[in-house]
Amino acid sequence: MRFSRKIPIASLILSMLFLWQLTLAESNRGLASDRQEKTPSIWNKKKCLGGSSQSFRLGGEVKNPTTYNFQKLRNLRNAVKNQNPTLLTEITVSFQTGSGPRTETYYGVPLWELINNPQAGGGLKTGNSGVNTKNSFLRQYVLVDATDCYGAVVAIGEIQPNFAGKTVLVAFAKKGSDGKVVPLTDEGFARLVVPGDKAGGRYVSNVTNILIFSAPPSPIKP
Repeated sequence: MRFSRKIPIASLILSMLFLWQLTLAESNRGLASDRQEKTPSIWNKKKCLGGSSQSFRLGGEVKNPTTYNFQKLRNLRNAVKNQNPTLLTEITVSFQTGSGPRTETYYGVPLWELINNPQAGGGLKTGNSGVNTKNSFLRQYVLVDATDCYGAVVAIGEIQPNFAGKTVLVAFAKKGSDGKVVPLTDEGFARLVVPGDKAGGRYVSNVTNILIFSAPPSPIKP
């Protein structure tokens, strides 16, 4: 009789423990959900507010990371032009925008010079070569960010003189309607100019970052 009475009591205790564990689990899930709602993601912490850029940062896999404003970028243009008078620092381009076709003449510093000139970026750092180290710079690319989080990528192979050799420009001025050279005002102090692009999607305005990275190794194995 004593043994038979203990069985229901033990079952009751086990049931209460089981219900308590379920309640605790639900409570923990609720707390985790609250924490997720109250803790902003990394994107919210770095929310892009937009607006006109006053400077941009050159960084990533480059030897001399630095920050440029209008005056510093213009001085660099004059310096590289003095080094090489044949260097192309003025480009007339036509491209399609959301409001129709557009033709502009821009003035600035070639992106290749900005990265590699000793007075500027000083050259590429060795990046991630993956498994095969041959021509590792062909895995590298330039990410150009705007103040509103808009961005575009230019591969190093596009601007490397021994490959596509395209003169992509980081422009700080353009030719006005009266023919005079004027600073960029409605596009931030600097914008990317990509000759040959039919659409203006990579003509990033209000530039705030120019960063060099390497593509990661391929996840697909031969």
